[in-house]
Amino acid sequence: MNLRSHYAIASALVATLTLAGVAVQAGTWDSYTKKLNPSKGEAVAYDRSDCTAPNAEGYFAFIDKPGVTYTSVGWFNDKASCITLGPKTRVRIYQHTNFGGSTWNIENNETDSIKQVAMSGWWNDTLSSIKVWTMP
Repeated sequence: MNLRSHYAIASALVATLTLAGVAVQAGTWDSYTKKLNPSKGEAVAYDRSDCTAPNAEGYFAFIDKPGVTYTSVGWFNDKASCITLGPKTRVRIYQHTNFGGSTWNIENNETDSIKQVAMSGWWNDTLSSIKVWTMP
């Protein structure tokens, strides 16, 4: 299971990760803004409060795909400081692994834009598990 978030994106435009044997494509890399722009049903958490990954590392992509769950975010546990949601995407962030502890629901109801949310205050560096849904 490859849970590393910094992907070899030197010339690739799409990041690919493998979770539970399922290949998952996650967003498109923007080398100008230094962000992985999530598509519909995708979210990307960053360890920086400005939602950037200057060296193409320090982020973790999540996608709504059958058979893919995030009961734990592995090495990214308690590191998220910002999250971006693709269009028509909803997430529920959990304080603890296995969907435990306090929760925070975030939605992007827009059909054509990405939503960026700083995880300030108590939620900064608290994400340990997450659920992702594609909204109709």
